[in-house]
Amino acid sequence: MQKKLVLILVLLIMISNTGCWDLREAEETGIVVGGGFDRGKDGSFIVIAQTVNPQPPGAGGGGSGGGGMAQETFHNWYGIGETVFDATRNLTMKSPNALFWSHNKIYIFSEKLAREGLSEYMDFIERDPEFKQSAWVLIARDNLLDVLQASGNLRQPPAQILADIIEIRDRNSKYAISNLSDFIKQLGSPETQAYTAGVTFYQGLMEEKNKVSLPSEEAPRAKELRIMDTAIFNGDKLVGWFNNIESRGLLWIQGEVNQGLLVLKMENQRITFEIFQSSSKLEPTVQDGQLIMKINVKVSGNIGELTPGSKLEEKFIKTIESQIAITVKKQILAAVTKAQELNSDVLGFGPAVHRAFPKVWDNELSKQWPEIFKDLDVEIAVEANVRGTGLTSNPVAIHKQ
Repeated sequence: MQKKLVLILVLLIMISNTGCWDLREAEETGIVVGGGFDRGKDGSFIVIAQTVNPQPPGAGGGGSGGGGMAQETFHNWYGIGETVFDATRNLTMKSPNALFWSHNKIYIFSEKLAREGLSEYMDFIERDPEFKQSAWVLIARDNLLDVLQASGNLRQPPAQILADIIEIRDRNSKYAISNLSDFIKQLGSPETQAYTAGVTFYQGLMEEKNKVSLPSEEAPRAKELRIMDTAIFNGDKLVGWFNNIESRGLLWIQGEVNQGLLVLKMENQRITFEIFQSSSKLEPTVQDGQLIMKINVKVSGNIGELTPGSKLEEKFIKTIESQIAITVKKQILAAVTKAQELNSDVLGFGPAVHRAFPKVWDNELSKQWPEIFKDLDVEIAVEANVRGTGLTSNPVAIHKQ
């Protein structure tokens, strides 16, 4: 019995002294939260790794009650090389810590690089197992370095701010975005084209903290980040942009508008319709020997705001539903028109035709699709349903003296 107890104690001691063989200490690891990619004027490859700076105890978020100077929460490391891999490995010539990419949230490519082509960057990223497939892909509409430095007054790494903005994208549904896994699949698809969102920065309304300005000078304003518009690709090259309306049209076609607002202008009235749900169906048909794409969309929601003086009678609600359908149809048509102008089938028409007519697609249509797509006739049908009016039926009655 005593021998057994001794053996158990020895085993427990051995287990407690055995750590994970590949464990990386936090202080010895550069946790990458965002990656930036660009091309130098000399053709060199540029890789930027945004890492989190460990904060000392009590540092807080840089507020006035922190008891000390605010600490920068992130650092951008730059690597330049003859290939993407070479540039990434050259980051170790500057960073004192090994860079750990598995917690990365954002990949940002410069617009210049995206227009030249992303194939060389994607080849490396897809091969390396440490690059996170669920991280979001963005295209920088302004200088990439400025975007990666624009943290505003939040004192968070820009990559974290962008990831948080993307998490609530359904609240507006005004841009379409892809994660790395989906973006790579889109680039490799023979039936459809790739898309993802754009990012820019601007001078916000709020003044920068800890900045002093003279009475005769305008106080410096913080650079704030904004995700907007949708980058449209043909192959691995950026060929144009969808604005907010066209991006919403793309999302309608995909059945991805499950929140957001429609502001309707009806005579002297302004009505805000809050979207709760939508669905879509693509129906390729052949009429008189011509291929036609039918887009059927259903949308439902509540009245969120109404001009004072209006009454929500049944007839008026029907009028609102009709106006909703017209507005949605215009947004879809805007997306279709722009996609055909760019000759980029980001709308998913090709896969729908392939599913409907697999043999014809394999034998004929797939080879001719770029030519067919840009002149394809499209029919759009929208069914709108006002499900509710919020907590009140009619606008608040305000007595005027």
